[in-house]
Amino acid sequence: MNNNKFKYSFLYPKYWGIWFGVFILRIISLLPYKTKLNLGKWLGRQIFKLAKKRKKIVLINLENAFPNKTLTEINKLALQHFESLGISFFESMLVWWGEHHSKKNCFEKSLITYKNLHNLEQALQAKQGVILISPHFSTADITGLFLSFKIDIYPVYRPHDNALMDYLILKGRTLNNIVPIAKNNTRAMIKILKTGDNLGFLPDQKYTHKGHIKVPFFNKDAPSNPATSKLVKITNCLVLPTFLTRLDNGSYELNFHQPIENFASADDFADTLRLHKIYEQEITKNPAQYLWIHNRWNIKNM
Repeated sequence: MNNNKFKYSFLYPKYWGIWFGVFILRIISLLPYKTKLNLGKWLGRQIFKLAKKRKKIVLINLENAFPNKTLTEINKLALQHFESLGISFFESMLVWWGEHHSKKNCFEKSLITYKNLHNLEQALQAKQGVILISPHFSTADITGLFLSFKIDIYPVYRPHDNALMDYLILKGRTLNNIVPIAKNNTRAMIKILKTGDNLGFLPDQKYTHKGHIKVPFFNKDAPSNPATSKLVKITNCLVLPTFLTRLDNGSYELNFHQPIENFASADDFADTLRLHKIYEQEITKNPAQYLWIHNRWNIKNM
């Protein structure tokens, strides 16, 4: 549903820097998996030291979400978060260039354990369409890969401003020949759900466009997107909370919750608050892996 064709203009000199960067990343992607994990942590620690503005955003967000933590605890958690971000950089390489592109029994399948898979299977049997919903954890890219081993799913993404980067992102995230859907393509989302297919949706980030509502997130009002509620009302689809955890040994666990009961209501605020409470529970279990570098509460002068 997206136009993701290579353009000869991508070979113009203005894109050579991007191509050089992709070449370097491709070489790095050939390193052993454990080496890439260690490199990811190292990269995250360097970003923690150098990216002063992003570090400030993370610290403020963590203080908002966890007011009872000490300054020492907040700083430790911030460092762990940047290590997680660094690892996610290398996880994206697995999605773009992993063995799954050429081997059925690929290395990536050995990394994942599925928990409560019966919840996913029962939701699919209803044939109503399913929104697999999750907040923005740093593991978002590789979550899509692990889901693709079990189901066909259309992930929703934010188009990149750079045409070549957008092409590369779409190409890298196209799994099972399913091209991601731009977040502003509501018509395509509705069509997918009405035909009984599956949508991967991460609607938790700051949303200040027309139709936004302010809903508490960790007890502090945040500009939020009520799109999930509206999609359910239009399509009568199911909403299945889905959460991936990166474990200390480098493997992963993907947990499928039960579909949210009686969703959606006539109250977009109440529906979105229900989602936020689910997100908060999972984020509190696994705070370092949530995407804290985003200005979720739209705080000025950050």
